[in-house]
Amino acid sequence: MAILVQKYGGTSVNGPERIRAVARRIAGARAAGDDVVVVVSAMGDATDELIALAHRVSPAPNRREMDMLLTTGERVSMALVAMALHDLGVEAISFTGSQSGILTDAAHANARIVAIRPERIRAELARHRVVIVAGFQGVCPETKEITTLGRGGSDTTAVALAAVLAPARCEICTDVPGVFTADPRVVPAARVIPSLSFRACSALAHLGGRVLHARCVDLAARERVPLTVRSSFDDAPGTRIMEANVETPRVEAVAHRMNVSVVIAEGNAGARGEARGIMETVAQAFPGLELIAHEQMSDAHSALVWIGAREDADELQRRFGELRGPGGEWKLTVQREAAFVSLVGAGLGAAEAARAEAALEKAGVPMLALRATPSALVFRVEGSVAETAVRALHAAFLEAPRA
Repeated sequence: MAILVQKYGGTSVNGPERIRAVARRIAGARAAGDDVVVVVSAMGDATDELIALAHRVSPAPNRREMDMLLTTGERVSMALVAMALHDLGVEAISFTGSQSGILTDAAHANARIVAIRPERIRAELARHRVVIVAGFQGVCPETKEITTLGRGGSDTTAVALAAVLAPARCEICTDVPGVFTADPRVVPAARVIPSLSFRACSALAHLGGRVLHARCVDLAARERVPLTVRSSFDDAPGTRIMEANVETPRVEAVAHRMNVSVVIAEGNAGARGEARGIMETVAQAFPGLELIAHEQMSDAHSALVWIGAREDADELQRRFGELRGPGGEWKLTVQREAAFVSLVGAGLGAAEAARAEAALEKAGVPMLALRATPSALVFRVEGSVAETAVRALHAAFLEAPRA
């Protein structure tokens, strides 16, 4: 039998009716001849509610205890889905991340998978059972502590399991019919993309696309896991993520990130390695901040730029003196309420950048900065005009011109 790994997000298992509907869908896949492994998220807003509860109890919850708390959400979902399958006459068994053999590093709240030992999963599949796995979690083999993979980590759980159980394919089943050319709440003309390259999908996820967790796309690309994003509410085919088969410049989608803080550190370092030390220290203390630039103006002068959530940026500003340590003269500034609007695709260059700038200018959107990557053109704009920028770029590149 072929192995199918399905992941169901929080909206897909949000309540008894949705859980029974998901169970029927799983039973259908099992009846079609697949061995099925299912990864589930916590129900609905359960994770957010647990986080809020923790902060009502403690103003600064301990990370280890937060992991213990948050993993309970997925455990509830896995058990309920298994119960619903039993009622349909389908043999099923639920496993936590640690029971599934998902081993991680020791980083609480943002752990990385280092290995998977799926012996129990394989044994249950051999008994013709559906295996339900709690997403978003694992165990550190050195410390024996339960860890979580960060928000959206259930996507990564599913892809990692498909990779280790290969040959297997993976379906991310969610509340939207696939990956869109833009956020349909912002661009009514946005449409589902039938197929998308791994590289473009990864760029889209990193630059603000909310359908897939970026780490899961990168893992699927590296391990060559066949990946589909589709709705758990209907039978539409969704979006297939695959190898690129063309090299001509092509825009696939428009992504955007709102309410971003930009953190800029400039310094006359005591030595060239001082900037590298600051980068490493900040990465460890604030894994949610993304380093987007390191400019070495001279042997002594450096500039570092991070982007991320306001809470992380403000906390870094408060702690920067202690984190950078003695030596050198550094100045840190935080710019809040920034937005980034990105054209995502393949082979984008100067011609596409000029066309995009013209579209933004016509729409009355001032461009504050442009950053080019192999898979995207990223425009920084004022947050107040970000949605106007998204609509302008989508119309210029992804909508048929009017006659």
